Order: sequence, then structure tokens, then C-alpha cells
Amino acid sequence: MVLNYSTEGVRRRAGDQEAQLLHRAKEFLQQKQYKEALDCCRRVLEQNSESAEGYFLMGIIACENHDYRNALGLFEGAVRKGYPGAGPFVQAARSLVGLNQPAQALKCLEQAKKRNPRDGYTLALIGSTLSKLDRHEEAVAFHRKATQASPGDALSFFNLGSSLQFLGDFENAREAYRTALKLNPGFTAAQMHLTQITKQTPERNDLAVLQKAWAERNPRDAEGGLVLAHAIAKVHEDLGDPESVMLWLDRGKALVRPQLPDRQMEDQFIYKAAGALAGALHVEGSTPADGPVFIVGLPRSGTTLVDRVLSSHSQIVSAGERHEFGACLHRATGVSAGHTYDAEVISRAANTDLTAVGQAYLKSVRAILESHQRFTDKMPVNAFFVPAILAALPSSRVICLRRQAPDSVLSIYKQHFSASASLYSYAYDLERLARYVADFHDLADTYEQKLPGTRFRIVNYERLVGSPDSEIRDILAFAGLGFEAACLDFHKNEAPVATASVSQVRQPIYTSAIGRWTQYKAALQPALAVLRDRGRL
Repeated sequence: MVLNYSTEGVRRRAGDQEAQLLHRAKEFLQQKQYKEALDCCRRVLEQNSESAEGYFLMGIIACENHDYRNALGLFEGAVRKGYPGAGPFVQAARSLVGLNQPAQALKCLEQAKKRNPRDGYTLALIGSTLSKLDRHEEAVAFHRKATQASPGDALSFFNLGSSLQFLGDFENAREAYRTALKLNPGFTAAQMHLTQITKQTPERNDLAVLQKAWAERNPRDAEGGLVLAHAIAKVHEDLGDPESVMLWLDRGKALVRPQLPDRQMEDQFIYKAAGALAGALHVEGSTPADGPVFIVGLPRSGTTLVDRVLSSHSQIVSAGERHEFGACLHRATGVSAGHTYDAEVISRAANTDLTAVGQAYLKSVRAILESHQRFTDKMPVNAFFVPAILAALPSSRVICLRRQAPDSVLSIYKQHFSASASLYSYAYDLERLARYVADFHDLADTYEQKLPGTRFRIVNYERLVGSPDSEIRDILAFAGLGFEAACLDFHKNEAPVATASVSQVRQPIYTSAIGRWTQYKAALQPALAVLRDRGRL
């Protein structure tokens, strides 16, 4: 989700100088000049320590800089000082999402809704926060209200389109994206989303519009260029031109590659730590299969497909892609790393009270689901925590999706990841991506060797789509579930899908993606050489 920055609703109940400083702070915020905005707010509070607006704006600055704990204290201060309306509660919910505290975030949103917000920005922020909490139906309602409150705001229509897309309502999503583009013809993200969910044909396609946008783009906007390049590549894919697909993907990724952090060593340490943890922890094999089912794997490997299959069963629901296990483990280890997916967090798991981690995880997810029913958790990067998951939750099961390595490389390379998502920096270079995929296959092999087969199972994507009836029955049995025919008709499942596979999983199983890499063989040579050396080709 994308949000336009605004502080609509901030009231000036101060002298002229204070009001001017607050106004300047808001202008700096809109320009993302956070240091200057913070200086203005500090001057406000020096003059008037009771300024609710000053606390509120400082909270937003902290939130924008991912200093979520400090932000929460500032929003609480704004409420104590009498800040009117829903703003502090919505922003606090946003901060709590950043801290992986979804249950508390929902409580803050309830407080915000009780204050009956009416301005478009606040309504849109509620909608976007609900989407991050997998409350997509409710998010759509708030985004609709936002478009009614701000009918000239392209961003509100874009956010509405995104939520409708998650729900599988592609027709209305397209309408929302088209409205966003009418209001802002240069809105590249809206154009990309529209192109992604619209079949491109020789007779009707977006190529001319996209190429014009590419020619007129701001050369300093690397992310915008990446978005356009992916959209153009998608058109060429639909038109059956693999050479042009790779040409445009390479162009787009080259724009952002220099800005990305070099995580290669960090990624290697994470893989090594995860493999070592499998040998360091004792994982009991004979346990009842009545707990959560974790679905892990590389992006675009079939994790969403298996999640839809399982959640079509009457005895289990999908919790979506949950960050909670990693967050609970991170807190329990006491590691000060800035993010959860860290080699030290994984290594310290061997000497951590994993039972307590498991209990904290269940409490958090059940609060979100508002249910004690069995659930799936399909966060792909939980793959690094598999031994800890199995030790922390004795009744859990883990299904690991594995796809042919060259198809994985191609599929991930074609997927748009924001340049700000540093965890996926491996996806911008073919050789590095191939090494990452090979490392994942090695880790899966290690898990299969060291973990009980009654608790950990590798599911081969090619076998799953090639023989769905038998494979789905085996998956259900592994998860401790009886067979239900609805699991074969998973594409009829109307639950939201907040992943890149939103279109594919609403279709019956197809096999056309198997071996697709052969159509791109020439362009994939740098990756294929790596896979060949690693024995994965």
C-alpha cells in the first residue's frame, strides 16, 4: 500500500509563531525532510510543552524513521495533551504493526474508528493498516470512504484497487486503477498493477503507454523506473517475447542495483546458522498433528498454492504471511539486530526458551484470528526458523515447497520487489540469485536429513501440479487432516490473497510454468552456470 503524506486534522490552537512552526514542520514532512521537521517540532515544544500537535508530528517523524517505540510514546503524549480525533490512534496502530504487535494494533484501530474520522488521509491510513493486518474486506470499506472523502486523490483509488485485487475482485480493481490514472496519468504503480492483472494481447495492450512513460520518466526515480520496466516486461511476456522480457527486467533492475545493500555475506551466515540449528536442537518426531501448519519456501515456489489447498479444508484457516514467529524469537533471544532475519537470532535459538516463544506466537496469532482454530502460516522466510518452529510448537508441521532451481530463478527475477525491501536484494542479479536459490536447496536437503519426516516435509512443486490428487491427499495426511474434495477445488476459495500469486491461485492447477526457463535459456546463462556448478541443473 502507498499513502500520500498529510497531517490533515492537525488543529492550530497556538500563537502565530507556534502555528508557523507547525506549518513548516508539516511542509518538511511532506518533502521527507525529517531532520528539519523535527527541529521545528522541538522549537514548538520549547515554547509550549503542552502542544499536542507538536507531540503528534514528532510521533509521525519517529514512525517514518522506523523508530516505532519512541513513536508510540509520542502519540500517547499527544492524546494526553488533548489532540483531537483519530490521528494518534491510527498512527499508533501503524507503529504497532511495525513492531509486529498486531493484536495491539487492532485495538488502536478500534479506538480510531470510534472517533468517526472523515478526512480522506485518516480513512486511507486505517484501510492500509487493516490490509497489513490481513483484514482486507474491512480495508476495502475504508478505502471506499477515502475515495468519497477525497474524490480527486489518485492515491486513494490506487489503495482501493490494491485491496480489491487482494480479494480477487479484478474487475473493480481495474476500474479503481484506471480512475487513479485519470487523476494522475504519471502514476507508475497504478499502471503496473493494472497491467499485471490485465491480459495483454496483440490487439489490446499497454505497451505504447508504458514506453511513453519510460521515455518521460524522471531518471533520478530509480524505483519508478523499476516499476515501469516490470510492467513493460509483463506485456512482452503476455505477447510471447521472452527476449524482450529479460531485456526490460535487466534494464529496470540495473537502475536500483547500485542503491541496494550488499547482503551476500549476511545471507550466507543466515543459511549456515539455519543449517547448524537443525543439528543443534532436538525435535521430537512423535507428536500429534493438531497445531499450526507452516508453509515455507522461496518466493514464487507454490507456497500460496499449498496454503489455499489447506485453507479450503473445513478444519483449518489461513493466517496469511505472519511475521510473529520471527518477532517472538527475536525478542526472546535478546539480539539487538535491527531486523528479525539475522544469523545471530537463529544461532541463539538453540539456547532460548523455545516453549515460551511458541506460546507467545500462538497468543499473538490467535488474537489476530480471534479464534483457536488450527491455522496455516505461509511466511516463506520462516524457512530459516524451521528447527526452532518445530521445537517451540511440538504439534506443528512444516511443509517446504521446492521448485526446479532454474524455474525458481526465472520466476523470482520476474517478480517486482521494492528496492526498499532489502531482504530481497538477491533478486536483482542473476548470478547472485542463482547462488541464493542453490543455498536454499542445500538448506532444504539439510532439514530433510536432520529433522523428523513426520514433522518436516518437502513438497515438490512439479509433482504437486503434475499429480494434484495424490499429492494433495498426501499433504492433508501429513497435516493430520482427512480428505475433503474442496481442497482439490482450492481455486474456488474466496478468501483474500495478499501475495504476488493472487491471480494464479484463483485458477485451477496448471502445468505450463514447469520448464518455462528453457524459453529464456540464452538470457539466463549467468544463472545457469552457477546452478550447474552447484549441481542444481
